Amino acid sequence: MSSGDDERVASSTSASTSDSVPSTPSPPTEKKKKQWQQLAMPTHEELAAQEFMNNCLIKSALSGLMGGVAGLAFGLFTSSMENAHGGMDTMPDVGEKPTRVVLREMFQNMKSKSVSYAKGFAVMGALYSINECVIEKWRGKHDKVNPALAGCATGAMLAHSAGPQAMCFGCASFAAFSTAIEYWMDT
Repeated sequence: MSSGDDERVASSTSASTSDSVPSTPSPPTEKKKKQWQQLAMPTHEELAAQEFMNNCLIKSALSGLMGGVAGLAFGLFTSSMENAHGGMDTMPDVGEKPTRVVLREMFQNMKSKSVSYAKGFAVMGALYSINECVIEKWRGKHDKVNPALAGCATGAMLAHSAGPQAMCFGCASFAAFSTAIEYWMDT
């Protein structure tokens, strides 16, 4: 016998032993009944909280607050990077000033930048939020067009003092950014 014959004999004996073992019957499958849960109506407190959060002024105030906090953090980060990478070069007579004075000037610079960024982000967040809320209530729809329209209105409002061309550019750029963020967040 060759090695190929030995393998066939071994496989046939293993197949015959598996066929000779009686199989145990599987238990009958039972249909499970669906469990239904009773719906509960919202309480007056839940309805009041929903109505409170659907108010455009409340949404705008919360967005302005969150934008201010984000702007504060962003301002601290950018000013600390500015101070770390060349802040000493921009300050005259750094070598002649005591360390305490240099640190105080750096912290004042960080404070002024942080407050500036916080104001800008807060205004931008509040404007965008109020515009989106008003547009949504006016259109009566919650879809992807609302952020684009709100971005356009916000960009135009922020650039109103620079003239009509800047307003058009602000409208287009904020609308494109808002639409991109909406599609990115939706995926």
